[in-house]
Amino acid sequence: IPLNNGWNWVSFNLAFPDPAPTPALASLKHPENDLIKSQNDFAVFGGGWFGSLTSLGNTSMYQFRADQPDTLKMMGNVIDPTTVNIPLNTGWNWLGYLPNYPLSVDDALSSLSAVTGDLIKGQYGFSQFINGFGWIGNLKFMYPPLGYQVKLTNPGALTYPPKPVHKPSPSSFSSLGHSVNARSHWQVHPTQYEHSMTLIGMLAGGGQNITLPDHEIGVFVGNEVRGSAKAIFIEPLDAYLFFLTTYSNASGEQLRFKLFDETTGQTTDLAESMFFAPDLHQGSIQSPVPFNQAVSGTHEAVLSQSLDVQPNPFNTGASVSFGAARDQDVQFTVTDMQGREIQRFRMSAREGLNTWNWQPDISAGVYYIRLQTAEGTAVRKVVKE
Repeated sequence: IPLNNGWNWVSFNLAFPDPAPTPALASLKHPENDLIKSQNDFAVFGGGWFGSLTSLGNTSMYQFRADQPDTLKMMGNVIDPTTVNIPLNTGWNWLGYLPNYPLSVDDALSSLSAVTGDLIKGQYGFSQFINGFGWIGNLKFMYPPLGYQVKLTNPGALTYPPKPVHKPSPSSFSSLGHSVNARSHWQVHPTQYEHSMTLIGMLAGGGQNITLPDHEIGVFVGNEVRGSAKAIFIEPLDAYLFFLTTYSNASGEQLRFKLFDETTGQTTDLAESMFFAPDLHQGSIQSPVPFNQAVSGTHEAVLSQSLDVQPNPFNTGASVSFGAARDQDVQFTVTDMQGREIQRFRMSAREGLNTWNWQPDISAGVYYIRLQTAEGTAVRKVVKE
């Protein structure tokens, strides 16, 4: 297993003779300062592997942070993936890939009772399930020894199918298991970031989807590119959408967006802005997030846009503050960790700073509050205790 400097999403499809991290990872030549974590536990190297992660399994993925490039030689007993039933919970699951052969996402997840809106995310792309059409997005194949994250509406169980008689064309995927697009205008390095969030979006004009096949969207923190996505054709819509993965090492970074038109070679600013939140997903194939090209003055106005919630976490109520470039009606949407909409409401905002007392009738948990104004979008992660 080649390990890049930084973060690597990996899984193990051989049964280790001893699954403890120290013997299982003994072939690493440069383990100093490395870290491996599962969805709930982690271990760090300091003369040996120490931490709450004491056993490496086969049905979970792991994030491995390598201090320098290295190679792990995986030794163990072959597993028949068709005999392993992997239970999956509602919400996010860190999923290991058991087969020693690639499968299309549709084939690999065929035993799941997926519903519209469910997600599968790799380190380099993602897809969403649409009833009647299957998994749609820029993640098309699954490979060993990569790891994946699956977000489900309903709990279920996964059993991988046997190797197909006809292999997928090698030109359809790369040896690293992610889409290779040499024509991308912006290049991002996902291994440098621990967290990601995903978004399905479109270029909007006059309330319609005007995304073209030569469009590419880029997301930035300052001048640093944090993600890019070329438009892909979505058959159920007979239209193009962006499947954008954004990367960061911290919550709360403000994101700006640009559009590149390969036909004209022009790059333009988009009016929207957001805040990064790990594992947040926005938009759907049926209702993509609209992006609008900035008009004169709009880009400068959006720089002052803000959204803050205090206190956070909160008990019964919180003060929500946001900026508006002019008098207008704005919309708030509140979703839970599964992406389900809990609240939606509109209010009149005045130019400048606006503050109101939010006392939601919701149970304790983690939520995302999203502000949509004429100038853009902002998202905050909030916790009710």
